Amino acid sequence: MAPSASAEVQHVRSKEQAAAALMALPELQAWSAIVEKNSGGKSHGALIEYDPTPRKLNGKSYWQFSFVENSSDAAQRWESFLVSSSDEEILVEDASTDEVISLARWRREKHPAKRTSIDG
Repeated sequence: MAPSASAEVQHVRSKEQAAAALMALPELQAWSAIVEKNSGGKSHGALIEYDPTPRKLNGKSYWQFSFVENSSDAAQRWESFLVSSSDEEILVEDASTDEVISLARWRREKHPAKRTSIDG
């Protein structure tokens, strides 16, 4: 018996779905609120796509986004993320080591929920 066509279809997460999943993270929601509060509403947290070409890593494709503090004169990067286009995985690019780490490791080692500014 041949496998059904639906079993062969690979789940694909669109760029928009990837951005929504990223902005749904509690850390990014908190950062957005902090940016607005600290700036008196003059700056906002936002996602920018830093490379429109999906990045290949370990045989998977990832959308590439940075969370930025967006003001009228500049966008300052807080963190960069890789969001899988084929499953629910979200990775974090550690700028200090040039390493890609899991969301769980990022939370454990970097304590992003405690972050209150671009400098940490």
